Amino acid sequence: MDGYYDLSLVSLSVAVAILASYTALGLAGCVSASESTPRKSWTWLVAGAVSMGIGIWSMHFVGMLAFHLPVAVAYDLPLSLLSMIIAIIVSAIALFFLRRPQLGTRNLTIGATLMGIGISAMHYTGMSAMQMSPPIRYSPPLFIASVLIAVVASLAALWIAFQLRSKHSRVARMAKFGSACVMGVAISGMHYTGMAAAQFAPGSVCLAAASGSINNTALALAIGGSTMAILSLTLIAAALDTHFAANNAKLALALQKITRELHEAQGELVTSARQAGMAEIANNVLHNVGNVLNSVNVSAGLVNRRMRDSKAQGLAKAVDLMNEHAADLGDFLTRDEKGKLLPGYLNKLVAALSAEQQSIVEELESLTKSVDHIKDIVATQQSYAGAASLVEAVQIRDLLEDALHMNAGALVRHQVAVVKEFAEVPVLLLDKPRLMQILVNLIGNAKQAMDGVVDRIHQISLRVDIADLGDGRRLRIRVEDEGEGIAPENLARLFVHGFTTRKNGHGFGLHSCALAAKEMGGTLMAHSDGPGKGATFTLELPLKTPGNNP
Repeated sequence: MDGYYDLSLVSLSVAVAILASYTALGLAGCVSASESTPRKSWTWLVAGAVSMGIGIWSMHFVGMLAFHLPVAVAYDLPLSLLSMIIAIIVSAIALFFLRRPQLGTRNLTIGATLMGIGISAMHYTGMSAMQMSPPIRYSPPLFIASVLIAVVASLAALWIAFQLRSKHSRVARMAKFGSACVMGVAISGMHYTGMAAAQFAPGSVCLAAASGSINNTALALAIGGSTMAILSLTLIAAALDTHFAANNAKLALALQKITRELHEAQGELVTSARQAGMAEIANNVLHNVGNVLNSVNVSAGLVNRRMRDSKAQGLAKAVDLMNEHAADLGDFLTRDEKGKLLPGYLNKLVAALSAEQQSIVEELESLTKSVDHIKDIVATQQSYAGAASLVEAVQIRDLLEDALHMNAGALVRHQVAVVKEFAEVPVLLLDKPRLMQILVNLIGNAKQAMDGVVDRIHQISLRVDIADLGDGRRLRIRVEDEGEGIAPENLARLFVHGFTTRKNGHGFGLHSCALAAKEMGGTLMAHSDGPGKGATFTLELPLKTPGNNP
C-alpha cells in the first residue's frame, strides 16, 4: 500500500527541525558549566530539554501528518506521549554533554550514539503509535541508514554546538543559523529515510483510528504551532540570558579594574607623599582624593544596588514558570491566563533590562572619570616629589595651575570661585618642591577660611606680579580670601610653630611655609583687617632668571 506527502506539511516539519536545531545552539552557552552558575546551568538544562524535545517531537509529528495513506490514520495517545518523552530525554542527553568544560572524542562519540539511538527510538515509537494491522515492516538497508543518519547528525550537532556555545558575535550568529539549517535538514533526512523504510501491506488497517484515538488534524497543527512558539520564547530567553550575562561579566570586570586602580593609586599616593617629605602637600592631596572617593563610593553603591535589584531575576522566574508547565507548555501558553501574558512580559523585560544596563554604563563612566581624576592628582603630586632643595627653571603660571589642580576637589566641592590675575613673568630659577608646598598650603587655608561664611560668595584670588622693592625686584605672589579673617592679636603669632585657630589644626603648616620661604631667600607675610574681613598672604622671592643666576 503506497502513500503520498503533503509538501506544505513537509516544509513545515523541516522548518520546525531547523528552529529546534537553532534553539539547541542557543541553549549550548546557557547550560555550559563554565559560563553559568550550577543552579542556573541545571535550570536551563531542564527547560532546554523540554523545549528541544518538544521541538524534535513536533517535527516528527508534523512529518507523520504530512504522510497520507488511502485509509483513515490516527495515533495512539500513550505511544505518542512516550515518543515525546524519548525526545525530551534525548535533548537532555545532548545538553548534559554540552555542560562539560571539554568535549573529547570519546564523550563526543558516546553522546552522539546515545542521541542517534534516542532519536531513532522516538521516530519508530511514533510510527508504532499508528498501530497498523498487519504491522509495519521496514526495509533493513533503509532502517540502518536512518539510524546512521541520526547518529551522524547528532555527532555534527554536538560538535558544532560545543564549538559555537561561547561565541555571540554577529558572525557567530550567522554561523549558528547556517549550522541549524544543516542540522535541521539532517534530522528531517533521518525522519523521511525512516518513513521510506516503512512498508505497508495491501489492505492494512489503522487500529488507532478504529479505537477513536488522536485524529484531529487541526489540534495536531495547533500543537505544532504552539511548539514553534515555545521554541521562539526559549530562544528569546536564552538570547536575553546570554546578552545580560555577558554585560554583567563586563561590568564585574570593569569594577574589578577600577578597584585595582584605586588600590594602585592609593599605594602610589602614599609612596609619593613619603618620598616628598612634604606633609602639607600630602594632606591636601589625600583630602582631595577623599573628596573624589566620595563620588566613587556613591557611584559604586548605585551600581551595586542596581545589579543586586536587577530585573534580570524576572528572567529566571519566567524560566521557572515554563518548567512548572513543562508537560503542558503548549496549552499553558495558548490557554492559561498567565501563560498568555508570558510573551508580553518578556518583551517588557527586554526594555527594562536595556534601560537598566544603560544606567549602569553611565555610572561606570562616572567611576572611570573619578579614577582618572585621582590619577591626575597623584601624577601632579609625584612631579613635585623629590629632593629637599632643587632649584630649576620654572614658569610660575604653570606652578600655580598645578597647585590649584591639587586643591581642585575641595574647591569644587565647596563651590569656591578662583580669580586669577597673573602678570607676565619670565621663567625663573626656583625651588619647585618648596614653592609648591607653600602654594598648596596657602590655597588650602584660603578655602578653609570660607567654610563658615554664608553671607557672600566664596571666592579666592591669586595674583602674581614683579614688585620693585627697596632691596631690588622680587617675585610677588598673593593669595587673598574673603573668609573669616584674622584677629589682630593672632597676626603676630600666625607663623609660630604650634599656633592654630582651627579646632583640628596642628599648627605647623604656616610655620613650615615661613621656613621654606626664608630658605629660598624670601618672606611670607599675612594681613587682615579683622574678623570677617578676609585675609591676604603675600610671598616675596628673589627674582632670579637663568640668564643672571650667579
